[in-house]
Order: sequence, then structure tokens, then C-alpha cells
Amino acid sequence: MTHNSSKPNKLMAACAVGMAAVVGFGSIFAVAAAASTPDESISAESTEPTDKTVYDFLSREGDFHVLSAFEVTVVKDGEQVKLLSNGGKVSDILEQAGVTVDENQISYPAADSEITGDCEIRVLDATPVSITADGETNEVLLPDGTVEEALKLGSVKLGKDDILDVKRTEPISKVDSITIKRVTYKDETVSESIPFDKVKENSDEIDLGETEIKTEGVDGEKAVVKRVKYIDGERDSSETIAEKVVKKPVDEVTLVGTKGAASADGAGSFTDENGVEVSYKYKLTGSGTAYTAASGALTATGTPVYEGGVAVNPNLIPYGSKLYIESTDGSRVYGYAKAIDTGGALMDGSAVVDLFYFSLDACYSWGRRDVNVYVIE
Repeated sequence: MTHNSSKPNKLMAACAVGMAAVVGFGSIFAVAAAASTPDESISAESTEPTDKTVYDFLSREGDFHVLSAFEVTVVKDGEQVKLLSNGGKVSDILEQAGVTVDENQISYPAADSEITGDCEIRVLDATPVSITADGETNEVLLPDGTVEEALKLGSVKLGKDDILDVKRTEPISKVDSITIKRVTYKDETVSESIPFDKVKENSDEIDLGETEIKTEGVDGEKAVVKRVKYIDGERDSSETIAEKVVKKPVDEVTLVGTKGAASADGAGSFTDENGVEVSYKYKLTGSGTAYTAASGALTATGTPVYEGGVAVNPNLIPYGSKLYIESTDGSRVYGYAKAIDTGGALMDGSAVVDLFYFSLDACYSWGRRDVNVYVIE
């Protein structure tokens, strides 16, 4: 079987005509032609088209493909070079354009960037700046402009929330080093308890001044979504952006005794801290002090010390008397108490009551202040 040697020449001529049409017509297409017709009888003279339409000619000669190409403009020192490209890296385009990037210059986009469409490549004068970010310090060439502009053109990643040790608007010419702290945010869901409330209810079945827990309090639970701010991977702060109650809390209900609160033979009445009106036999007003002792220490009546057990002058307030004690200005309330102890200050009249606390700090907090001592029974 013999081969027609005119066929390759015809294809080469067709491709040449196609490319000439691309440049001559100002098109942004590159044309590649490949013969597929089995017709071996076409003569060499038929390589010229019967009309002036190159695509019509190529379609009669064989299959062809139209590939997208990009118009690229290279700018350096105010001069422009335009060319067509069907892709590749910026460095490849610069080489095709015969443009070099000098020692203190950079290209934008960067040399290793891929060309994917019409674009402009600029060669910019730059100065070296030390960049510390992501745990590394590198010397980077950055072009003229503000710090933010220079970092962008210099292909240095900069998030809108990142923290710089220089102003973003500072001219890069005045900066020799930049430290970038990366700021990221993450939404995290945590479980938090909901404290129960304490509620008091009066009960005339319980002696005045006594209390009894009716319902134990139980904390609730909620799911909380927090937006957490991290700086260079370290947790910095957080804010709550949403929350949902998973389990409602149960109130603690305390019964407050009111039995015997009012009596016909009372000398007067007062309202206690729970809002209960209480009758009293008599009232003493004077200086109230505070004292402490080790747990288990015995009082004058032989009863171990406890908060709510107070020292008195038994000649004025008999041992075993039930009392209610508050400051005369109403700012502090000791509450219900029982007379079980005495002391020198009580006997010489320099104080009418000495209040017991286990905590020395609580004693200092109370100090010495004028009080009303209501003798209830």
C-alpha cells in the first residue's frame, strides 16, 4: 500500500492558515487541526481554500478543535507587552514575553500562580521585610504601598481579623519587620448548670424561727453555644451566641415556722426577714458584739457552741429565751437565736448580746453595732 506524501504538507498548511487567521483577525482562540478524512485523492493544489473562510476550509479537510486562550498583558517600568496564552504559570508567561524580574522586584500575581483567564501581570519594585507568622520568620520582598496592600501583593496571607504589630495603613517603606498573629473563631457547645432558686413558704405547723426543707433544690442544665476566639491557636475569649435549656431546675422550698408568732399578751410586734409579723414580750436595745470558739467548745449552759446560740446577761435575758436580733438601722440581721452563754462584757453592761460565729472573718464583719434584741419567749 502506498501513501500520499501531500497529506502532511496539506495539514501543516492548514494549521498555518488557521493560526494566521487567529492573529490577523484579533481572535482570542488557538486552533489545532487534525485530519481524519480517509480521502487520499485530494491533490496538493487543494491546500488553498476555495473560499476565504478558514474554518470552512478546515472543516472540509478534517476535524478541528477550538481551544480557549487568554489575553495577557505584562507591565514593567511603565511598558506593556501583550500576548496570547492558553495557560501555564506566571513565570512561563514572563519568559515568553521576554520580561525579567530583577533582584529587588516581584511579580503580581506571584511567579508560581496559574494563568486561568485574561489578566495583567505587573512587575513591581520591592524591598525586603522580615515577616513572623505561623511560627516562622521569613525574609519577604514586598512592593510599595501600605502594609496591607504590600502583604496582599506579596502573596502573604492576611486574614481580616489577624493582629499586626504595625498599622495596616503604615507605608511599607517605613517598616522593616512585621509580626502577624493569626485570629480564628470556632463555635463550641458546652453544658452549663442552671442554679436552682430558693423559695420560702410560711408554715404555722412549725415553731417560730425554725425552718424545714420541703423540696430539695436541683440544678438544671443548658446547652450553650460559644463563639471562641483563638490567637495563634491559644484560646483568648468567648461570647455566648445561643443557648437551650436541656433540663429545668427545681426550686428549693423551705418552710418557715410561724407557730406562736403572734400572742394577745405581747408587748409589741416586729416583722422578721421572711415577712412574718411576730409578737415579742420585751425588747432590749444596746451594743451587739460577736465572738468565736472552736467547734465543740462548751457554753455557760453546757451546750456546745453553734451559730444561733448567743451570750447574754441572764439577769436581763434568761437562759433558754428565744430571741430575734437585728441592727437598729436594719442593715444587718442575725435572725432567730437562743440565749445559751454569757460573758464579762454582758455582765458589766458594755453589751446586751454577743453573737456567735464559727468564722473569725464573720466576727470582724459584724464588729460592734447597735442592735434590737426582741425577746419572744
